Amino acid sequence: MTVNIRIIRAGQMYRYYLRETVVGDVWRPARTPLRAAQEKAGVPVGRWMGRGLGALGLVPGEEVTEAQLRNLFGERGRHPYAGRIDADRLSQGASPQQAFKAGALGPSTSCGRSGTRRPVW
Repeated sequence: MTVNIRIIRAGQMYRYYLRETVVGDVWRPARTPLRAAQEKAGVPVGRWMGRGLGALGLVPGEEVTEAQLRNLFGERGRHPYAGRIDADRLSQGASPQQAFKAGALGPSTSCGRSGTRRPVW
């Protein structure tokens, strides 16, 4: 048995999740599409589940994409469809800051020494 221990700082967890966890704890090479890595590792694709999905406009059983994971768990802590929300708000005349804020999940707070803004759930 081999155990690797690493320090994972705030804002880096999603990278670990996308590179290893969602592909069955195998290292995912850079630039390898998520779905291809999951198929190679024999891991089924992620599916959205839970009672709160309707509040986010997500459909139970729908495939979870890499972009959605990056939005949700990444450094910005945004809605899985933040890109769509931003584009919709911008087309309605909102400023880039207003559009960005519309895709945020909850209020944010500073995290750690870097001052990175993180959502508070």
